[in-house]
Amino acid sequence: MTKKFLAVLAAALLALVAGCAAPAAPPSGGDRPGEEEPIVQNKALYGMCYSLQERTDDPGWDIVAETQLMHSLGVGSVRNWMHFSMLLESKTKINEAACERMHAVLAEQKKYGMTVIGMNHTNFNEGTALSGKPRRDVSAGSAYISWLNDYYLSWRTLVAEFPEVEYWEIDNEINNPDFMTDIYGNRVYTLQEMAQISADMLYYASRAIREINPAAKTVMGGITEPEGLGHGENVAFLEELYNCIESGEYGYLYGLEGQDRASTDPDDYFEVVCWHPYVWVAFDADDFVAANDAIYAVVKEREGKDKEVIFTEVGFNNARSTEEEAAAYLEAMFTAIAARMPYVTMVTYFKLFDVAKITWTGRISRYGLFYDPNDDRSYTAETGDDLQSRLTPGAPKRQAYAFQKVAGGNGDLTVLVEI
Repeated sequence: MTKKFLAVLAAALLALVAGCAAPAAPPSGGDRPGEEEPIVQNKALYGMCYSLQERTDDPGWDIVAETQLMHSLGVGSVRNWMHFSMLLESKTKINEAACERMHAVLAEQKKYGMTVIGMNHTNFNEGTALSGKPRRDVSAGSAYISWLNDYYLSWRTLVAEFPEVEYWEIDNEINNPDFMTDIYGNRVYTLQEMAQISADMLYYASRAIREINPAAKTVMGGITEPEGLGHGENVAFLEELYNCIESGEYGYLYGLEGQDRASTDPDDYFEVVCWHPYVWVAFDADDFVAANDAIYAVVKEREGKDKEVIFTEVGFNNARSTEEEAAAYLEAMFTAIAARMPYVTMVTYFKLFDVAKITWTGRISRYGLFYDPNDDRSYTAETGDDLQSRLTPGAPKRQAYAFQKVAGGNGDLTVLVEI
């Protein structure tokens, strides 16, 4: 570790951060004069996933129209993809053009009083996988410690640039072998090893976030169960993560502080718990509530208190379900959460739009409430009665109207359809 880097890191640690602006309070009331707003007890519960990266290659991209569309749906919170690889040039330098565009996106969301969540799950490493992590090694002078220091500084840079973000989600699906790979994309880590690396990442990122913007909440990168909710991976991972935190071997800056500084307080790693309760079979509300309650029970037992929970991804794939089925599942899910799961404060639905091109999964993404608005792409349905006709770019699916119903939205959902 170079003297120059240590000096930069030490300066960051000692920097006076008082006076950071807290996010502005959302405006109250409606924005359409003379028109009564539907009353929903917790508007933020009805959230949406929005990936700017998936939209900016569309020549017709219009952030004003797309945010108005979310408002018409009744969206009260938004999870934004805000990766280091997208917004930073290095651990200490922003990409000014990319950040300017992101600020414009967030400004539109804030205009409608939407709670803003920022999620990053890339990092600066020496390999080829942007979301890969090096193998854990906390011996003096290790490459792993150097990587953690870079991770800490990158978070400071990102958070300083975006004080309008109210919740920061630290990585994504930190127990999913598809994302918690080595730096070359290889699925090599056990569940225990993923928990150990996650404990370090969560602490280093949380410390950076709280130093720069104490008003922002830190969120565990949403964990998941690849085979579907109820298979037990989330419970097992949380138990391992809490074991790490309680051990007294984590929660300090390796090489710069002694182990006597180790934190065993889970809030120093994440103030908000997060998971992705995808269901790959026919939706059953009782099963859904029971499976999520079992996960939350681990949090309450290990922390001895209630804690805020966010679902930053959950949705229904039209490669598996018809639009009629997905609409019914969506309505039943939100109804169950609102009535029976008081620990959940936000659900950012995955997602606003289909992506009608081959994604990292090797398939078209069909989770959207709307068909892909990009007129340059053409695709047809995989389920339902009509598998031949081109899907209308930007048109709402049945589940868009189901979302609008449960969220108390009000407005035209066809604004992106070209006449």
